Amino acid sequence: MKSKDLFRSYQAGCLIEGVMPLFGESLDEFEGNSVITTYAPNLRPTDPWRKQLVEDWVIVSVCTWMTHGIIFRCILDSEGKVNIYGGPQKLDKLFQISDAGVMREDALGLGYVNRIRAIGNALYVCGQSRQVYRFEPGTPEVLDGNWLDFAGPMRQAPISDPPEGDGEEFDRWLDANDAIDFVDIDGSSENDIYAVGDECWHYHNGRWRQLQLPTDEFINAIKVISASEVFLVGHNGTLLYGNARAGFTDLSSIDDNQNLTSAEVFEGKLYLASNLGLFVYDPQIKKIEPCPTSLQPELQDTHILEAKDGTLWSFGFKDLAYFDGHVWTRVDHPDNPPIR
Repeated sequence: MKSKDLFRSYQAGCLIEGVMPLFGESLDEFEGNSVITTYAPNLRPTDPWRKQLVEDWVIVSVCTWMTHGIIFRCILDSEGKVNIYGGPQKLDKLFQISDAGVMREDALGLGYVNRIRAIGNALYVCGQSRQVYRFEPGTPEVLDGNWLDFAGPMRQAPISDPPEGDGEEFDRWLDANDAIDFVDIDGSSENDIYAVGDECWHYHNGRWRQLQLPTDEFINAIKVISASEVFLVGHNGTLLYGNARAGFTDLSSIDDNQNLTSAEVFEGKLYLASNLGLFVYDPQIKKIEPCPTSLQPELQDTHILEAKDGTLWSFGFKDLAYFDGHVWTRVDHPDNPPIR
């Protein structure tokens, strides 16, 4: 048995191809260090895992970005560091979003960033204090570009230094510095973008506006199918469907404290990740129900879902599995105890 110092947790995941995921992992006993990992059984059948330790990074999100004929892999750290790499020329560049972060000496006081996402042909990052950034590619090389503020007036002012003591002045400071957190960003195009978390905002025709939702629950994730079909999921079983123009309908059907963390459409069904396992929404009976996988044991946890090339993946903090439309297959991490 390996030392638990080496055990990993999947903090972030996305798909390069249907059976080639990219992970951002944390070392369970070493805070402040992360591991970038790929699993490619079709490409490397005898040795499918590749991993690289990244010191002084807390990876919070990963994604792929297709632009200029290149599939880039994009890694985001909570302090606003971004690593973008890929292509036949093995392009690789590290960026620091200048305004983002908490512990950096030059941080502006806006807070952490949470998610990186490709929307249309562009790349975006969102975070606390309603931060939104867009990557502007450079010339002649794409990675000669820069990260620019995309939030505009929506973004909150930097948090001021707290007063001494814990009296009324401190309470007023807390009220004045209540940072609105964006934890996910997605859209159907670069002119149709949603940012969600404590609030829900929509970008269209050069401006952001706040949307009024039929719930006050925290929104964890977005699944955009088209400009007219958008799902939002969140705390207390929140499931909303609609769009910025027509509004959203509450499809929630769970009465307990289930926390929905991700949504994905696969073969006509809406799959939902939660702290209680994998679920599916049945539009015929308008109900969220458990989704059995026939795995032994059933999925232990699932917090990110993504489908690509006819394969649906469930990324849990420890449990990893994929579904080809017929059979679920569990994948054991070589540095973690197998789930049996």
